[in-house]
Amino acid sequence: MFEQQMTLADAMTAHQSGRLAEAAAGYQSVLRQRPTDPDALHFYGLLVFQRGESLDAVKLIMQSLSHAPGNPHAWNNLGNVLATQDKLAEAKEAYRRATLLAPTLSEGWYNLGVCVQDEGAFAEATAHFRTAIAHQPGLLRAYESLGRMLYRLGEYEQAAQIYSAWLQRDPENPIARHMAAATSGTNVPARADDRYIATTFDRHAAAFDDNLQRLGYRAPELVAATLAGFDAPGASARVILDAGCGTGLCGPLLRPCCARLVGVDLSAGMIEQARRRGGYDELAVGELCAFMRARPAQFDAIVSADTLVYFGALEEVCSAARFALRPNGVFVFTVEALLGTGNAPHQLQVHGRYAHRDSYLRAVLEASGFGILNLHRETLRMERHQEVIGHLVTAGATLP
Repeated sequence: MFEQQMTLADAMTAHQSGRLAEAAAGYQSVLRQRPTDPDALHFYGLLVFQRGESLDAVKLIMQSLSHAPGNPHAWNNLGNVLATQDKLAEAKEAYRRATLLAPTLSEGWYNLGVCVQDEGAFAEATAHFRTAIAHQPGLLRAYESLGRMLYRLGEYEQAAQIYSAWLQRDPENPIARHMAAATSGTNVPARADDRYIATTFDRHAAAFDDNLQRLGYRAPELVAATLAGFDAPGASARVILDAGCGTGLCGPLLRPCCARLVGVDLSAGMIEQARRRGGYDELAVGELCAFMRARPAQFDAIVSADTLVYFGALEEVCSAARFALRPNGVFVFTVEALLGTGNAPHQLQVHGRYAHRDSYLRAVLEASGFGILNLHRETLRMERHQEVIGHLVTAGATLP
């Protein structure tokens, strides 16, 4: 018995150290001696899942639970595997079993919250995330999820409290800092931190296009149609910069308008999606102001679809765009509109993007060496069943 237990312990140690082949041999050795050992079945199931064999992982963990149905950790891990197979109803039931067996199991409550959140049950998800935090205040990802749910429910003051609490526990986290500022209106930066942008968009790159399609996203079509309708000599020979190109949604629309198309974005994940989409002659990962400063007078047109919503002050980006444009070049972009009364030139909104007043856009563009060719409002997309109104701007680089 002592030797068998040590064999299991050795397998677990090897597993925790990342020596998967050694761990697999150890679990198999235990199971040859004790085919119904619930721990060996459970941990071997996790190892098999790590190797990408999720169907076999489910079988092994379910065998473990048939012999030890009171193990909440096995139920929680079963839910994790089922969730990767998009079996969300079964995953949700596994998480519920885990939380019933262990009411203080924060991971189970968090995972249950994610499941019901994906079903649109935001109030229930909020309760589960709160429970997870109550039992494990250091579970940082629960703060982000809870803040997002409170935003979806319109509970902005509560969201601000949660983001601030998250920031106190993780003061170097760029998402916590940005969203605490957005929801509270305090310590608002002049522009979003580069790390916030890169982290956020790297995380969402794979599903980005599908999400925007559901929101009726129009900015790429708007900027591309504007540029296509701009009658300029030698238009077919233009060199165009897609500043903040994201997944390359503008690429196929801009390609007929130019001889050379360049894209730049802070997110490596988004650039990879743009590369897969194709249509660009050059793609670069980088901060767009620095990129434009390094390319003096190289572009006939610069377009930016909903990228400048992550800038509050636009002086630097407009100056850099003017620097990168050739004489008589054109700058076409969209930003969200800051409506209503007040004198603020721009404002960080609770969703984390900046909105700009049209009078500010005119002033900063003219100060940067642009003439306003057109500036009018458009619906950019839908969000929370409401139209997001923005400015579609066309500015021409005036001769020095």
